[in-house]
Amino acid sequence: MKRSCVHITYFITFTSFNCIQNIERINQFYDYVTSTWIDDDALFHISLWNYFNFKSLRTNNNLEGWHYRLNNDLNHINHPHFYIFIRAIQNDYAHNAATLSRHLATGTLPPRKKLYVNRNARLLNLEHRYQAHTLTLEEYFDKVSRLVGVKKL
Repeated sequence: MKRSCVHITYFITFTSFNCIQNIERINQFYDYVTSTWIDDDALFHISLWNYFNFKSLRTNNNLEGWHYRLNNDLNHINHPHFYIFIRAIQNDYAHNAATLSRHLATGTLPPRKKLYVNRNARLLNLEHRYQAHTLTLEEYFDKVSRLVGVKKL
């Protein structure tokens, strides 16, 4: 079976652990993942989901930020009154208009948190080191998982 991307080796290694082999129906799950996401003739082409070497937004943090602001405006009420909802949408519009106005006047966007700027720089550094063959695939995955806080099994 051909693989579209060398990064999938990590998934294959992961599924070969003894603890994973004891999970009921793991083979069906493995077949589903590979036929849907990984194989050359997969349902979803690798370019749709693989963000390795991607130079733009890699997360949905901007959407999460909007959702957080909207929930705060609504005081975390699940089903707000219609006019309260309209007011929250108006507040959101005012926020976006002010951000756009500031951007047009100064040419700058609101600063990103230092944590995320540093993390992104470190991720890019690891990516470059992997591409330059100074890191093995296993080292690359280990360092990336530690950087983003993924715990080992």
